[in-house]
Amino acid sequence: METQKRFSIPNYLIGLFAFGLLFSCEQLAPVEEPGAFLEEFQDISGLALEQEDDPINGRLIYSSDCESDCIESGSGNYFAIRDSKSQSSGINTKKVSYKAYNTEDKFVVKVKYEITSGPSQAKASIVIQINGKKKEFKSVPSGYTATFSIPLEKGWEKCDEMTFSIVQKGLGSPISFSENYNLIAVCKDYVIGQEYGGGIIAYLLKSGDRGFDPNVVHGLIVAMEDQSSGIEFDFNCWNEGGSYAYFTRIGFGFENTNVVLNNCAERPIAVSITRNYEGGGFSDWFLPSLEELKQLYVNRKAIGGFGDSDYWSSSTYDAKKETAWYVNFSNGEESVEFRNERKRVRAIRAF
Repeated sequence: METQKRFSIPNYLIGLFAFGLLFSCEQLAPVEEPGAFLEEFQDISGLALEQEDDPINGRLIYSSDCESDCIESGSGNYFAIRDSKSQSSGINTKKVSYKAYNTEDKFVVKVKYEITSGPSQAKASIVIQINGKKKEFKSVPSGYTATFSIPLEKGWEKCDEMTFSIVQKGLGSPISFSENYNLIAVCKDYVIGQEYGGGIIAYLLKSGDRGFDPNVVHGLIVAMEDQSSGIEFDFNCWNEGGSYAYFTRIGFGFENTNVVLNNCAERPIAVSITRNYEGGGFSDWFLPSLEELKQLYVNRKAIGGFGDSDYWSSSTYDAKKETAWYVNFSNGEESVEFRNERKRVRAIRAF
């Protein structure tokens, strides 16, 4: 029994020492901090939205043209602008940067506040204002991003201007931005027969067509109604010399129209009434070339409103310049006719 007691005391001491050591280690272990998220602020470093150096996986694109670029619905890729300013105060330097872009239904401004040098833990006040709507973020820690967005108004269009301003206060003098942004439209699924651009989509350009771009959809829009039920192509203008509008291919109707207008002072004529047409508020309408007119015939049922009669094209017949090409919309036949004859006219424009 005594032997057992002698062994039990050291065992007890060893156990006590081990328990104490474990307790002290637990006390010394670092406490795990909660994630860097606060109400109204989000640390978005490392998220896909911020992968600026990877153009394949990046989601913000920093070069844009509101006239030609568009957002593919559901892609998550947006066209942004950005800027930053730094300011020193003693040994501390702060940096304020922003990114602004629109999605399919809202406009977003993100402002990041950082202490880039020095030990300061100074927090910032950030005020973001978009089109007169304002939001203030108080006590923003270094490394956090303040995000403010507003819904886009119903009926917004590409290149509509958004104005926004940013004011950051704290740790030295205020830093401010006052900027504007031109909205990027959502890409459309263009369909022949769809109302668009002041008229109806009549044709989508294909490879080989003049103006075709594999990355951007282009096509022809036709007016919703005829501009004349019977008018001369022109009258005796072929005797005035000059160049002739004999191009028949797709993509040349606008050029043909201008050539005839420049060579014939008589008004009204077929090209003048299409050029003066302002359907949908657009002023770039023209008389279609022969091949453009033939596409109107091919898609006439989707477009609608055509008469079963002859329609002038803007293409003159180069072998006999006192005549011009037309298409009969009752049977699709193309032929030439003297330019002082009267035929129907339907204007088109390009997009």
